[in-house]
Amino acid sequence: MNFKQLEIFKTIMDTGSTIAAAAELGMSQSAISRQLAALEEEIGRELFLRDKGRLVPRPEAHLLVGEVDEVADSVAKLRNKIGDIRTGVFGEALIRIAFPHSLTTTMLPPLVARFKADHPRVTVEILSGPYDAIERMVRSRVADLGFVRLPTEEHSFDARSLFQSGTTCVMPFDHPLAAKEAITVNDLARNDLILLGRQRINRNELEHELRRIVPSYRCSLEVHSVETACACAAQGLGIAIVPSLIAAFFRNDAIAMRPFLPDKVADYGIITLSGAPLSWTAEAFIEILRRHGPSLDDRSL
Repeated sequence: MNFKQLEIFKTIMDTGSTIAAAAELGMSQSAISRQLAALEEEIGRELFLRDKGRLVPRPEAHLLVGEVDEVADSVAKLRNKIGDIRTGVFGEALIRIAFPHSLTTTMLPPLVARFKADHPRVTVEILSGPYDAIERMVRSRVADLGFVRLPTEEHSFDARSLFQSGTTCVMPFDHPLAAKEAITVNDLARNDLILLGRQRINRNELEHELRRIVPSYRCSLEVHSVETACACAAQGLGIAIVPSLIAAFFRNDAIAMRPFLPDKVADYGIITLSGAPLSWTAEAFIEILRRHGPSLDDRSL
């Protein structure tokens, strides 16, 4: 027997005829009769007495109907659950995403809005911090996925490269270097610099290049978000050296942004814990980020 046969049996018990059951289930009367006959053949007993076009349930039919009701309820719940899984709105689903603070106030909110429009019952927890903190969140399962610069400091993650970015110098709009189309390392001599958090590969590479060409370079401020770096640059506290991809979100009349040369393109993307498959909803969020995030090439700043 199959569930369709049981569904037809229950409907006949509820309606009293194959004609009414066919109308309720959207099937032909002949199809209803065939399925009922197949069920009775498998059971080895007639479940109904045929009386002038009516179906009168035999005692055996009444014995079965209670069990069939329970099966029907269970199958209905299963169908609803399958539908919820298919649409990504099952239960109290939760995805935890970790992003740099500068992106949680700029790029991320409209992406979350797009995601929530398709997955209204999924709770999104937004975590923020510098890249090393994001890696720790993913490694300790505090976050399901994290947005970082690639490659990661450790190699225990699955990484998906999504975007590329060059480097930008940010300064007050009236700074003398704002007259240049691009800024080189030599231009930074005798200027206070605003640099992003130390102990990262890219920071070490930048400082090595600065020391090689401008031994007297000055790190005036160390900050841990591009938003802070741009705000400090606007106040004349130094020239910020930041990723173009994120700096683009903080353009305003108080600052000038110029490409930093030689241009070194960096990859940015999503990391997840190696060997830990993501939920379908988390995968759906990554796809929205891929399709609607920043341009793949923000080096023209």
